[in-house]
Amino acid sequence: MTQPDILLIAPPLLWESESRPEMKQPLNLLYLASWLNRQGLQAQVLDAALASLSLAEVLQAVEAVRPRFIGVPFYQATRETVLQLCRAIRTRFPEIWLVAGGPLVTTSSESLLGLTDIDICVIGEGEVTLEEILRSNLPIPRTDDSDCSCLSTIPGLGFVDRKNTVITPLRPPIADLDSIPFVDFELIDIQRYFAYHASIEMSNWLFLTTSRGCHARCTFCATPVLWPDGMRRQSVPRLLSEIAYQRKLYPSSQFGFMDDSFFSDKAWLREFFDGVSSMKVKYCCIGRADHLCEEDVIGLARSGCIYVALGIETGNQARQRVIGKHLDLNRVRASIRLLAEYEIFSKGFFMLGFPDETPEEMLETINFAVELKNLGMGEFNFFPVSIYPGTELAERCTKSACVSRVYQKPDEADSETGKSKQHAHDIAEDKLMRYANIPDADINDYFSASQILNIVKFAYRQVESGQSAMLDDLRKAAVLSGS
Repeated sequence: MTQPDILLIAPPLLWESESRPEMKQPLNLLYLASWLNRQGLQAQVLDAALASLSLAEVLQAVEAVRPRFIGVPFYQATRETVLQLCRAIRTRFPEIWLVAGGPLVTTSSESLLGLTDIDICVIGEGEVTLEEILRSNLPIPRTDDSDCSCLSTIPGLGFVDRKNTVITPLRPPIADLDSIPFVDFELIDIQRYFAYHASIEMSNWLFLTTSRGCHARCTFCATPVLWPDGMRRQSVPRLLSEIAYQRKLYPSSQFGFMDDSFFSDKAWLREFFDGVSSMKVKYCCIGRADHLCEEDVIGLARSGCIYVALGIETGNQARQRVIGKHLDLNRVRASIRLLAEYEIFSKGFFMLGFPDETPEEMLETINFAVELKNLGMGEFNFFPVSIYPGTELAERCTKSACVSRVYQKPDEADSETGKSKQHAHDIAEDKLMRYANIPDADINDYFSASQILNIVKFAYRQVESGQSAMLDDLRKAAVLSGS
């Protein structure tokens, strides 16, 4: 087997735990590998998440190819999972350079470099920076006293050289997103994704991004830190070319666009509608509810959009201003009505437990979600607020608040048999297992982290019932064990 220059590893949420298949391909790693391979380097992707590989099996896969470099992505909830992987790689393969990237690296590179298992941190966008690392004069094989000084001329890096932490100047982001190559889905076992999609009664979905960044500056979101200069976007002809290319390879595929704000550029959106309508594809996208008008929704429906996800966050108008979201809730209502009228499925994202959020505000959010369901919203997701390093919200909190973990179902044992109880379908548990990031610190002024989690579970069940809740119901749910 050919030795790759770099092996990019997509880890599971937890090692040696229950399998939680991910319906979306590891898009960030695929973009990186596609770029590197087009530039004449050799990059491979190990999708340990979908394959449910154990840590030992990942090490066996590394042994089989012996890359010069290994790349791992850091996200807040899976920080400890990836650190376990890094420690195991460093112990077993001390000669391989270990490169870390992802949102947590950009916001917390110096703290990660303090951990001796990580050699290099890629800060910001990774394509060009990673290419320059692979082409650098770093000695191969790596040793504990290797000279890293050649990295000092590469922008967008953090590394330790002779016990000194070095952070190089930031690299400007890629100005022309049309220069990014089409995603090579053959780098992973794409048919395994399609099989999983079929198992949950979905069509074959391929996920893409058409833009990077966001014009909004929500206080809880890391996007302004990762891409501080607003939004850049692929041209419509570039996007349509990739859709045609991927459909030729995967004729039955539908497309999920993972942009933060798909509807923000009206001229781009109209051009996209005009171009994609004749291609007979189905797609889904994410955006702001207040960016939609009836003309937009008609365009979405006629061009093949079947699913729209909307970040709503809170049902309290004053809280909208505090978190920097600034949604007009009346426009949210209007958008949900329009999407239902034109038979586009809609999903809303909501957050509960901001630091100074009162029980009354949380109740407003839950009841607003109930109202939207009754207006036609088809799905809803509630998240306990997590504090991400580098965000405006994090600046208002103590450093200890910036910790999260992966949600795991409570293991309730039957008092007579000692075996775990088998629960009937529970929407709250199902959703939390899929959207698994939860805070591991008490953030809210009124409830503990465990109580906020109980309120999130209560919110799911309440909205599923379609009935508005009372404040006493919320308070009781917060303190009930096993809620």
